[in-house]
Amino acid sequence: MFELKPIDGRKSFYGKAIVNKEMNGGYSLRSYDTTVCFTDGDGKIHKLWDGYSATTMRHINAFLAFVGVDGGGKAWWDALPVWNGGAWWLPKRAKQ
Repeated sequence: MFELKPIDGRKSFYGKAIVNKEMNGGYSLRSYDTTVCFTDGDGKIHKLWDGYSATTMRHINAFLAFVGVDGGGKAWWDALPVWNGGAWWLPKRAKQ
């Protein structure tokens, strides 16, 4: 688990954007106290949170850059379906 770094020239997200390495080979993003999205082992983004805020979108955009996935922005986020495959990945954190 580590703090995500901004990609927009700001110094820090001040502990409000946390990335976790998952046992499935992917990563999850926690913005504030909510896990908002994750990547599966193939690098596909899955949306878990159906809300929107400008700050969380900055976190998501930086997460996309970190995992090397194209996308980002409000229209892109709004177009993603909310993942309904269960929370199988949440308790399976990789050991650091």
